[in-house]
Amino acid sequence: MKTILKCSWLIAAVVSLSACDDIENYGGKGKFYYSNPSTHTITFKLDDKNYDIFPDSKGVIFLSSGLHHLENAQGDVTDFFIFENNSGGIINPNQFVYYTLSEVYAVDGKETHFKPANYPIVINGHTLDLPIRSSNSIVIDGNLFGCNYPIGEEFPESITLNDHKLEGNIKSKCFDKLELIKYMKDVYGENLLPQNNYNDSLYSDSINMNFFYDIPRANFDNPSVQQKAELLVQLVTQLKNSNDANIHKKLNKSFHQAVIEFVDTYAENATSNTASENIEYNNFIQRINFLRENGVWIRE
Repeated sequence: MKTILKCSWLIAAVVSLSACDDIENYGGKGKFYYSNPSTHTITFKLDDKNYDIFPDSKGVIFLSSGLHHLENAQGDVTDFFIFENNSGGIINPNQFVYYTLSEVYAVDGKETHFKPANYPIVINGHTLDLPIRSSNSIVIDGNLFGCNYPIGEEFPESITLNDHKLEGNIKSKCFDKLELIKYMKDVYGENLLPQNNYNDSLYSDSINMNFFYDIPRANFDNPSVQQKAELLVQLVTQLKNSNDANIHKKLNKSFHQAVIEFVDTYAENATSNTASENIEYNNFIQRINFLRENGVWIRE
């Protein structure tokens, strides 16, 4: 049975854990989920196949690596490229808000050793600070919006681990909005339904995870640092423009070497780096790493 560890407003749920085989990530290459948390049937077309999704229904579509075309009911088309390194994701032509909630699994007495990161979020006008990420991207990338358990599948009461030395783990589950509100009520006793004075235009649900596909600009004063940064820009530009689904594997060694050289060159000039350059450096390397990890790239 699950137990709840209260910490400020919420908490992580703490569940039992036994030592055997670790549960596998739900993702799986090419496995893309969808759902309809609205009160009316939604339609979309994916690679010339029509889909009619009834209210509160869920499903999965298996997609091969390569280019795909998604068209919503209004005729708006989104092209997206799936790489071989993908972990599936969520197809979301109506741009509903989806959530990934993290919870702790730990052996007795070790619950406080694990704490998922909290993020500010607004759900139906409720302003909260929870271990929840939210996105309304048309295609939600499973590499970045990670979930061990997909939409429609429950958190297990316990998990199993290969390593007997491990004391616990943090697992995540994806929810659509209807599913999340029910879960928060049933498990945490928290009512996230709209309040009586709720106004949709004033309290829209917040998004705290965006997927950016723009190539970052290298803008460093030091010529040596700038040269190393430009090489990383060239590599992520290859990712953006490639029609080779296996491009990540082919560029991995080059990326690894380029990142090391960029970090080392910047560190060599640490005493002369300004505060603004340190911010630029952190933002740049974060964006580079984000683009390297993606399994899906939205094409403009």
